[in-house]
Amino acid sequence: MDVFRLGLFLLITMGVCAALELQPLNAVVFRGSEARFNCSTTVSTSVMTWTVDRLLVVSITEASGVQTSADRFSATNFTTPGNYKWEFKISKVQRSDAGEVACQVLGGQLQRATLSVQERGSVEIVGGNQTRTEGAQTEFQCRAVGWFPEPSMSWSVNGVGQSCNRSSVTQGSVFNSGCNLTVTAIKNSSVQCLVTVPALNTPDSNTVFLTVNKNTKRDQTVLIAVTVAFSAAALLFLIIYGIVFFCLRRKKKSSYQEEVIKARVQSPNRTPATQNEQGRDNQGYITDGHDGHTKGGVWFTNVSNKPQILDADGPRKHRHMTIV
Repeated sequence: MDVFRLGLFLLITMGVCAALELQPLNAVVFRGSEARFNCSTTVSTSVMTWTVDRLLVVSITEASGVQTSADRFSATNFTTPGNYKWEFKISKVQRSDAGEVACQVLGGQLQRATLSVQERGSVEIVGGNQTRTEGAQTEFQCRAVGWFPEPSMSWSVNGVGQSCNRSSVTQGSVFNSGCNLTVTAIKNSSVQCLVTVPALNTPDSNTVFLTVNKNTKRDQTVLIAVTVAFSAAALLFLIIYGIVFFCLRRKKKSSYQEEVIKARVQSPNRTPATQNEQGRDNQGYITDGHDGHTKGGVWFTNVSNKPQILDADGPRKHRHMTIV
């Protein structure tokens, strides 16, 4: 402690001016981790002191070297030509270490930085993985326990961010927070809860999976609807085909009947070949004599079926030949 008092006395009484730089000016760490600060000057000095929350914890002199108030505090020399530099480290940081961290060299002004100490808790999705029927509403609840300061919370569904309403309660010096999410079961999905505080470079998370069972009734309804549609289309096709076939058949039969009627109309103007062959005598001649002498007669021709009266001048025969 005498060394600390001596260092402070020298800093106050000496009037040498030295430019001093402290980095970082703001440090955020978790409780139980390490905090590091660097203090440097271009002017060589024989005394440097470090304070945490205005309490002297490290004193560095040429005569005594590094003196610390506790094992958690230490200093390492990184001096190079033209740059007088020391690193100050706090191990196993405690919540009580939060506040001002200051460095001062002999003849220089006090340089201040701020140390924030945070708590890292746990992340849990209550109920774990879920299985739901397609279209059902599903609720997920995320709990962030033992965080300081109050954490930020959000959700991600298949990589798409979802906001939520957070609620928090304090337990001692930490926060317990909760956040709910409602999802409609449409497809299999990964559901992730994200929790973060400033000391985290990336959020802490917990992931569960939503498995969706397809609605069998809906599938059957779709199948029935498709089947009915195809059946109706097939029936309509058969009806149209039957109507066309019936019309064509009826038209063909009508044409055939017309041809038959036409042929019957033309047939009386013709003589069958057995009754009138080309180059033969007309067999339709009839005599009216009794003893072979012809006085007169009647014949029929194929041009007209009317009987022809023949006059006879004497006992001679007459032949009439018709050539077709």
